Amino acid sequence: MKNTIFSFFCFCYAFANIHAQEFKKPTLTSPEKAFYNNLDNEQISNPAKYNGRVKKVIRTYKEYEQGVDVVTLEKSTMYVNTKGEFEKTVLRGYSFGIENSKEVTNHLEAPKATIEKKGNLTIKIIKNELNDDLGYEYEEKGDDKYVYENDRLVAFFNNNDSISYVYDIKDRLVEIKTFESLIAEEYNENDESTTLWRSEFEDKTLQRVTYENGRVKSKIFYDKFGEVIDIYKTNYTYLKDGRIEKFQTHYKRYLYDYYDNSISIDAQKYIDFPKVESMNSIQTGTFQYSKTKKISAFNTVNGDEKEDYTIVFDKNDKLHLVNGILQFYGNDQLQKLEVGYEYVYDEKGNPKNITSYYYIGGEKIIHKETTFEIEYY
Repeated sequence: MKNTIFSFFCFCYAFANIHAQEFKKPTLTSPEKAFYNNLDNEQISNPAKYNGRVKKVIRTYKEYEQGVDVVTLEKSTMYVNTKGEFEKTVLRGYSFGIENSKEVTNHLEAPKATIEKKGNLTIKIIKNELNDDLGYEYEEKGDDKYVYENDRLVAFFNNNDSISYVYDIKDRLVEIKTFESLIAEEYNENDESTTLWRSEFEDKTLQRVTYENGRVKSKIFYDKFGEVIDIYKTNYTYLKDGRIEKFQTHYKRYLYDYYDNSISIDAQKYIDFPKVESMNSIQTGTFQYSKTKKISAFNTVNGDEKEDYTIVFDKNDKLHLVNGILQFYGNDQLQKLEVGYEYVYDEKGNPKNITSYYYIGGEKIIHKETTFEIEYY
């Protein structure tokens, strides 16, 4: 959590006029993210969900260092057409007051792709061309290929990455498995030539969920990177009306020593693997709700590290204040930090300002600030 509070990000985009084309990829249901998703729900992030006939929204995002100096500045202009559809976003990044990046995303425009039919499969291919502006020296990525079966995405792949999607008989996504092929570059000093070496595709991650009574009962996540494999197993409990009440995640980390690339990541003999011991191997999260069934409190415990949040709603029952106490290890010491978020709305109930802050020595320090300028038809 300390990285979330104290790490500041400098956005260094290559200057591009058009955002990279891609088709939407499905994601697994994640009930444990309910609180964080609530902090930026569609009534805040999607202008098509605002009250009134919105035409344009200029959203300015600032991130501060010690509450004074702006270290990150982004300005996005979002357009809604006369049909009330979220149409286009123009995102600009700035450095020292000078615009250094621009991305345009046309939300209603399907990516340009060639389409192939093979039985009940539809393959959509987006050609990736060499782009000097983005710094690609080789066409190593290859074309992006999306494979659909009965209108469901079942596979995505290019030269570097591959993803498979599995659904159950109720058409629910239950598994996502990713593979990667790594590229090494070898330079020959004698003739000054460069050779690219590509590995075979190997397991990278595996996510799988199970359902019971129409709700996610459990999730398992395997993540292989570098010299280790992390495994997260999460179980969920719910209130009678389906709202999440609690989740618990068990975490284990193994060294790569005995990994067999010929065996699937979930079928390895982890009982024989060297294990990295950790004091924080179990995380428990609990939710509380208001009388109007909105999340009013959220708590997580992971060893000595904790997060406690409470939510205050305004007179219109909209998210207004979020107060939190974080307990985490920093500089090998257990520390506490008080944080908060404030949401302010205009007379129509649309977002006007969002501010996040923290306290040091009793002093309130601004961390991030987002302002909204809304133009109506």
